[in-house]
Amino acid sequence: MKSDFPKWKVEFWGDIEYNKNYYKECLNLLKKYNCSEVIFFCGTTNDVLVKLKSSDIFAFPSAFEGFSLALTEAMSVGLPVIGYRSCPSVNTIIVDGYNGLLCDDGVESMSDRLAILMSDYKLRAEMGTNAHKSISGFAAPIVLDQWERLLNRFFCN
Repeated sequence: MKSDFPKWKVEFWGDIEYNKNYYKECLNLLKKYNCSEVIFFCGTTNDVLVKLKSSDIFAFPSAFEGFSLALTEAMSVGLPVIGYRSCPSVNTIIVDGYNGLLCDDGVESMSDRLAILMSDYKLRAEMGTNAHKSISGFAAPIVLDQWERLLNRFFCN
């Protein structure tokens, strides 16, 4: 796949100090497959939205999630998203073919979905626009209003 998309780069963001052995294993794999020039482990950032806005796709390979703030943050800046069909929460936030793509478990299916988005700018743009629209119901004023109505219903009547 690397040769099919020579101009693409992959960035992994998150704490690389948490599990140093896993991080070292990942670096060894980069060397083994000669991918050090296209795959980067970037650590943490205080500028999450800036990093997301400079991206083209948000791949989210979680097996389990509650409510994924990271996923909705990516969608809020208009990124098309990819996640596992079997992952709770992810499979209700991502509407397959509308705001992103759901894939079956495993590397092969995730890779196939990435290739679809990587090769089609128009599809990425359309799904990104839809992603932004589809999470508008999670905006702070809307959620706070829902909480207020719920609390009033149980404690103020």
